[in-house]
Amino acid sequence: MLQKRLNEKRREIDAILPMIEFSPEMVSVVFYGAFDFRSPETMQRVVLSEPGDADFLAWAELENELAVSAWAKPLIDSSLKVQGGDVFLVATAALEFLRNKDSIPAPMPEPETEKEGGAEGEEGDEDGSDDLNEAGADWLAEQGFDPLDR
Repeated sequence: MLQKRLNEKRREIDAILPMIEFSPEMVSVVFYGAFDFRSPETMQRVVLSEPGDADFLAWAELENELAVSAWAKPLIDSSLKVQGGDVFLVATAALEFLRNKDSIPAPMPEPETEKEGGAEGEEGDEDGSDDLNEAGADWLAEQGFDPLDR
């Protein structure tokens, strides 16, 4: 059933692309399973950045770090023709990365001055695996996606 609905949305790409401005999550699903990631480190940097940041790559740069399924290439071409399509594709690749690779821990932040209550709230995160999940959820919310219930 999922594949059937995805195929329907993929056929309607030109009709739904205007939605990337106000409801990108409704369009990004057409790229479900479209990408394989050659560099998890690059994708982590993208996920932890925002449009306009130096680590938020343009699609032309990020595309070199991905293996794109042949069926997705016409969808990408259509997406690049609309305003905001470049940022949308980078965000969509980040979503796919999070969906597939959400167990990869985020890089450890640079040490800051000791905060009060240092170990509070860090229970259950001995290996740092929740860092990328939390960062991904925050990033999605900042991109206009509904926040995940935690």
